[in-house]
Amino acid sequence: MMNKIFSVYIVSAAVLFTCFNIKAQDGQLDMSFAGTGKVINSIGSTAGIGWYCEAHSTIIQSDGKIIAVGFARDASQTFFALTRYNQNGIIDSTFGINGVDTTAIGFSDDKAYSALIQPDGKIIAAGYATENYLHVFALVRYNNDGSLDKTFGTNGIVTTAVGASDDKIFSIAIQQDGKILAAGTSYQAVSNNNIYVFALTRYNSNGSMDNTFGTNGSVTTALQISGNLQQDNEAKSVIIQKDGKIIIGGYTNSNNQTYFALIRYNSNGSLDNTFNTNGIAVTAVGAESDAINSLAIQSDGKIVAAGFSEIGYYQYEFALARYNTNGSLDNTFGANGLVTSAIEQSSEANSVTMQSDGKIVVAGFSNDGSRNDFALARYNENGSLDNTFGTNGTTTTPFYADDEATSVVIQSDGKIVAAGMCEYNNFYNLYGFAVMRYTGSSGPVNAVSVTADLPKTYALYQNYPNPFNPSTTIEYDLPKAEKVALKIYDILGREVATLVNANQAAGVYKVAWNGRNNGGALLASGIYLYSFEAGNFKSVKKMVYIK
Repeated sequence: MMNKIFSVYIVSAAVLFTCFNIKAQDGQLDMSFAGTGKVINSIGSTAGIGWYCEAHSTIIQSDGKIIAVGFARDASQTFFALTRYNQNGIIDSTFGINGVDTTAIGFSDDKAYSALIQPDGKIIAAGYATENYLHVFALVRYNNDGSLDKTFGTNGIVTTAVGASDDKIFSIAIQQDGKILAAGTSYQAVSNNNIYVFALTRYNSNGSMDNTFGTNGSVTTALQISGNLQQDNEAKSVIIQKDGKIIIGGYTNSNNQTYFALIRYNSNGSLDNTFNTNGIAVTAVGAESDAINSLAIQSDGKIVAAGFSEIGYYQYEFALARYNTNGSLDNTFGANGLVTSAIEQSSEANSVTMQSDGKIVVAGFSNDGSRNDFALARYNENGSLDNTFGTNGTTTTPFYADDEATSVVIQSDGKIVAAGMCEYNNFYNLYGFAVMRYTGSSGPVNAVSVTADLPKTYALYQNYPNPFNPSTTIEYDLPKAEKVALKIYDILGREVATLVNANQAAGVYKVAWNGRNNGGALLASGIYLYSFEAGNFKSVKKMVYIK
């Protein structure tokens, strides 16, 4: 994103030091969060050993508190589980019991995979529960303090049997009228075949089924490709357009070929025939297994889908697709609407969200051949990796032995919160809720404190990466032919290097500087300044070199 440029002049080292806010490269762990940038907690205790726990959804309250939602398992049963953290990463003891809430719904296997906060602050968690040995859709609503909201369903709980045996919610969304949409999968008989179909239900705000939607509140959709009925269909994400139309994304599979799958419904649950082909868009990203795990809508209405694509035997990469509002692939994004990113030996994207500046943040995990780590990537609006984030647009973070980010959200200050799970005890194969917070900003960076704006005809971008070792790149946009001087100074105002001192034509320029090999001089770690002059325009910014 282009930064706003101000008029700056070098007066003295002291003035330079006070005039600029240093902005580190986005994608670094935020050390103000629990002192390390990351938090792990296990719920409950069995013989002194914490339960097995996984977080699958993250939500941020209006007061900035963070809620991680998933499930926890003791020796006999799996529960819905929620943990709330204060803004500083410390568990909020005012929520539930010492910051934790667990809910048993059925008799053995209850798991939450998605959550949201209503406008009134109430919290809804959704997934599935076990009733009569069968999985059914399950939703639970909590008050702000973590107690069950008895005005929702039966004592705060709603369960729904959609199909014959195996129904699971993986994503929920809330309409402007307060109605709740739940998307997932259901096992049903279709054309004399028992298959998994896309399943979508709508509930009134009190938890009752909305009978104006589909058939008695439910819609199921089985896909066919080339006349062949797909055997495995699963919705992993649901989003609502501004016009009230509903989009679900996931995958469809048959004969070992898996595809990205998008379906758009009208507000009454009927397929929207104006969307691609009869309301359905199926996309092959790679040659074998592709799946959407998460959806987001841009401000212009375009749809971003994130997931993974198989590149080899048990090897995957981040995969994104962007669709126009009519369901066609957006050819201005990546290569013909598709983007893939290989992070380490294998990587999968589980969650996607949008920054206010249009950049796309994706979270999941990567594997270096021996272990899984949290993995994040940030993309520019055209699908290219954003080099102002992490290392060349991506960052990986280890926790313990086996870590995975399943959800990512952005705070109002631009910081990025990713939550998931980590294996904290590989002897007992125990996992805990894992939450990390990263630096980030969706607004101008490296802002300077000065008195007046210059005409918006020049753009000096921040250097990236920053901090850097040993190289960084300074990018600037020259709107007309000018003589350009780009110089490096140390914090005492002494000139260290001249990178450009010549007439240049209009255009965008990227100038690299290697702090380790600066004319043979080995520079010390610390703060450096880069001064850009073009005609009567001048700007100075900070960067940090770490050797």
